Amino acid sequence: MFELKRLIDNIASVGTISETQSAKGKALARVKLLKRTTAFYPILSFSNTFKRHFIPARVGEQVLVIHPFGEASVGFIIRGIFNKGRKEHSLSNDHTEVMDFEDGTVITYDTKAKELKINASNKITIICKAATVTADTVDITATTTNNGDVTINGNLTVSGDVSSGGTITDTLGDLTNHQHDVVDHSKAVPR
Repeated sequence: MFELKRLIDNIASVGTISETQSAKGKALARVKLLKRTTAFYPILSFSNTFKRHFIPARVGEQVLVIHPFGEASVGFIIRGIFNKGRKEHSLSNDHTEVMDFEDGTVITYDTKAKELKINASNKITIICKAATVTADTVDITATTTNNGDVTINGNLTVSGDVSSGGTITDTLGDLTNHQHDVVDHSKAVPR
């Protein structure tokens, strides 16, 4: 009877991570459970042939350890228990998913507003072969740099100066080196 009670008591335990293998890119951790520390157990993660999602484990993170059949020598970790030290984000509600990173970057998706927001504390890099943005409007508030050709199918309105280090042309020809006849039938020198 005592052995059965011990096995049942060992099935699930709450503890805190005391050591990780995250620096080596491994989803393994040791957990401090009352007076003992576990071996390195795998951390339950989203991983299959479709997708792998790695989130580094952190020392001090509160987790649930499952020991199948109550055997304390084997187990796995279910992580991410909200607690006094790590509460739900202030933007949390029943229609918003919130991902909050340690550097202050926050990604939210609000299904009620149908709005995805990315608030990065530094920069966002997108690397791809092609990108298409389809929107009713696009507002950019930034100093922008383009290292390639730009094609605009539509009108361009500029409120400010336009400067060019190259030739400016339109459907009638070269505007940069364009010359005008002057009254005495000589050519005006381009600026």
